[in-house]
Amino acid sequence: MIDSILLILFSFAASFGFGIVFRIEKKYLVLAGISGALTRFIYLLLLQFISESFIYNFLAATAAALFAELMAIYTKNPSTVFLYPSIIPLIPGGALYYSVVGLMLQSSEYISEYLALCIHSLAGLGLGFVTVSIIMHYKRRYLRIVRRRKALAALKAAKKAQKTHENEK
Repeated sequence: MIDSILLILFSFAASFGFGIVFRIEKKYLVLAGISGALTRFIYLLLLQFISESFIYNFLAATAAALFAELMAIYTKNPSTVFLYPSIIPLIPGGALYYSVVGLMLQSSEYISEYLALCIHSLAGLGLGFVTVSIIMHYKRRYLRIVRRRKALAALKAAKKAQKTHENEK
């Protein structure tokens, strides 16, 4: 339990630090840190119930991307301001390290185990981000269409009211 809390706190610090390095506005640094901590919390929670690395990485990345999109709407900023810091805790650093060690030592045992884990994790991350991005793209597109239709309907109603007003004179 204490290890999990420390991981969440370190994830907050890492995401906060990432925000500093990439010059996120000061007023959004805490939200960037929270996005990393929330992502790590969801990742650790999913890790308790799901054994397949692709699935728990996909779900954690989906949650991170959804949080980033919601914060983008709330703060009127691009979602990448919150998405990039939130993925820091999800990067499979250990698997990547041991994959490279396996390649350097030409150990097929290391390569097969860690490279597969690395690929599954990164594929889950990418697919999670893309899924939310596509959904939000079509949601925005739909809302634009609805707004245009309402604006056209209001314009037609105004023209009709103007014509009836002119006919009354």
